[in-house]
Amino acid sequence: MRKFGAYSLFTLCLTSGLSYAETTPLAVVTQYMQAWNQHDSHKAGTYFADKVSYYDASVGEPVVGKQQATQQVVKTFVDAVPDLRWVMTSKPVYNGDTIAFQWRFTGTNDGAWAGTPATHKKISFDGVSFIKVSQGKITYQGDYYDSKKLSDQLK
Repeated sequence: MRKFGAYSLFTLCLTSGLSYAETTPLAVVTQYMQAWNQHDSHKAGTYFADKVSYYDASVGEPVVGKQQATQQVVKTFVDAVPDLRWVMTSKPVYNGDTIAFQWRFTGTNDGAWAGTPATHKKISFDGVSFIKVSQGKITYQGDYYDSKKLSDQLK
């Protein structure tokens, strides 16, 4: 009985540790980016907290709310660049529950973007994101990139 009790306790601790490991900020961000790269805006949106604040520096005003961020940011990008690839290009930096990293976004503009018809041009631009994760959900994302370079590529 003691062996079984010790084994059960060990298993419980191990599986609890695995559950915790799966919700680290890096794990959440990695899975979130995979959803973007699978072109699944709905799945990407499941990583947002209900009251997420998504700040895109090129827009200047944050989009607040899970549904709004999913539709107005993620879906907009996925629809405009259906072959998109979003990858980390630097080792992430941590500050508690916040992760920051450099990235590259590439693809072809084959869908309408913010009311502008598709240009069918390839795009590639670099940026930085700051993402705050709380209880396994993204509560804040701030994206900073050269929007002029992106705009020039779409012309």
